[in-house]
Amino acid sequence: MSLIPALTGVWPWLALVAVPIGIVLLYFLKLRREPVEVPSTFLWSRTIEDLHVNSLLQRLRNSILLFLQLLAVLLAALALFRPGVREDTTSLGRLVFLLDTSASMQAPATVSDDAKPITRFEQARQQIGQRIATMHDDETAMLITFSDRAEVMQAFTSDRSRLRDALDRCKVTNRPTDILGALRAADGLANPRRTSEIADIGDVQVADALPADLLLYSDGGFQSVTEFNLGNLRPVYHAMGSTLTKNLAIASFSANRDLQNPEKIEAFATVVNSGDEPATADASLYLEGRLVDAASVSLDPGDQTGVSFSVEASDAVRLRFSLDLKDDLSVDNTAYAALTPSGLVSVLVVSDGNRPLEIGLTTEKAQRIAVCEFVAPEFLETEAFAKRAAAGDDDLIIFDRCRPPKLPLTNTFTIGELPSEEWKWTTPPGSLTLIDIDRTHPVLRYLEMYSLLIFSGRGIEGPEGTSALIESDLGTVMSIAPRGGYRDLVLGFELVSKNEDGETEANTNWYAERSWPVFLLNVLRHLAGAESSAAAPSYHPGETVPVRLESAVREVSLVRTGEKDADTSLGELTVGEGGSIEIVQTDLPGNYQLVRSASTSADAGRNVVDRFAINLFDVQESRVSAKEDVELGYETIAAVDAGIETRREYWRPLLMLALAVLLAEWWLYTRRLS
Repeated sequence: MSLIPALTGVWPWLALVAVPIGIVLLYFLKLRREPVEVPSTFLWSRTIEDLHVNSLLQRLRNSILLFLQLLAVLLAALALFRPGVREDTTSLGRLVFLLDTSASMQAPATVSDDAKPITRFEQARQQIGQRIATMHDDETAMLITFSDRAEVMQAFTSDRSRLRDALDRCKVTNRPTDILGALRAADGLANPRRTSEIADIGDVQVADALPADLLLYSDGGFQSVTEFNLGNLRPVYHAMGSTLTKNLAIASFSANRDLQNPEKIEAFATVVNSGDEPATADASLYLEGRLVDAASVSLDPGDQTGVSFSVEASDAVRLRFSLDLKDDLSVDNTAYAALTPSGLVSVLVVSDGNRPLEIGLTTEKAQRIAVCEFVAPEFLETEAFAKRAAAGDDDLIIFDRCRPPKLPLTNTFTIGELPSEEWKWTTPPGSLTLIDIDRTHPVLRYLEMYSLLIFSGRGIEGPEGTSALIESDLGTVMSIAPRGGYRDLVLGFELVSKNEDGETEANTNWYAERSWPVFLLNVLRHLAGAESSAAAPSYHPGETVPVRLESAVREVSLVRTGEKDADTSLGELTVGEGGSIEIVQTDLPGNYQLVRSASTSADAGRNVVDRFAINLFDVQESRVSAKEDVELGYETIAAVDAGIETRREYWRPLLMLALAVLLAEWWLYTRRLS
């Protein structure tokens, strides 16, 4: 039995004690009556009797009404003490509630046929709320939520209303689980640190150790925490959920363009059965909200499989991959992928006339990613070029059979000439044959060049750090070298040359080969920074996404495309210095795109400047079977009974009994009067 005073301060207690005293005094008082004259002698004896009791006090007589009134007051006073019985007598006086808010807590708490069973998160909140209601007045508690990061919802307090308000503010998330941050937050109170090493003579304990009960409400879906010492924390693990589950999860989903056919998109997904029973589902692929392909997936527990699709699309697109089934966790049944829009780059071409170069840089594919400007070599001597080179306005400058007075502050590609004094010719001009090509370098990727005919060329040698890309019988004929933050690509032979009559003639048949436009596209992508539509990056829910945009873009709109392929605007964002921006509105899975703020709904698709996807992609989080024990510090903590230690309250029956006594007293009073 425990009595918990519900009243605080001196005055409430004095008022409580004064109530029964006042009731008793009322029975000591005599009723002072005024003399009454009556015409009949029949009432004289009764009047004389009343005159004898006109003093202030009288002797207390036996009264059932007095007894009932005092009994009602006593019962009400006892109810104010909140008498009750609770089995828990081992509390340390300080409670730390750790509430798991990760994605797996959205799974059902128990196996149920109900249309909408209670989730594990709701079950955990109910149990924490019940424990808060049974707290003693001398107990204090704090509430910490955790997913992939921890948040202190309420610091230590004995105010149960504050704890309940903090509990109401807790929300479940779509994020993975990491309990270490929450443990460290609780550890800061129970295990205070010292000012130095214990062996140090000047060591001071900054605060006294305050032991606390660590009440963990989770399904245990996190990695074992081994490098952590619980110290004065006494852990109690309340397991949420069932150990028998059904769940198919998408572990990965990506989309990329086919290298041989850029019009084709290859999509690949990995599906895992992370539940405890076989499961079958239809897997569907949606392109811009339109169903384009489907497959069937059937897996035993613990198995996984890959699902691949091939679709045709020429532009940057958004894709959604879905599993059509009802299982214990829905957030991992849908995944998103996208292709980023291609970005235009500025290229300056300095040439005295080079038809193969002009044709290669003005193809349809090249024009999608680059804007090329052609000027004569005389432009290199002008002040306009000097300013342009010093400002780095161009992403790439191509020098065809010419060299600038000073290398510009950008990447360069020099053809048939040396870009600066740091470069040297190693052989005299002559016919050459290619013997080795570095296909691993992005500039030469996917190229076949051994069939080239080159009538005149020379070996080249660059400064320190130069990488040889193409070797010939006369030495290196293509090299790339770093120059501060820039790169210089040099080709040791001309594409076209002039004969003695000044007429232009071909120096190689490369322009007639299929590798020539591919090489120029590689140069634009690698040296100029141009990218055709490529796979958009994927991040976890809640993760901060860094994006770097063109410096000309100052404001963008963030738009999310969710499960029903409906666009939702998430507001305007201001681009920082250097085109950098950090996006934090990433709690929900989906395809996200940044659109120029000036765009209208009609042209928004053409003004998308960047894209990214948000997916769970966490196999551990998708294993929703509740763990029977967890590893915390160096201890294995077994789950306790799913029920919560409850307190049997007696104040309500006491109040009802006091009310019944008052009713009985009123009934007796009215009967005596009648």
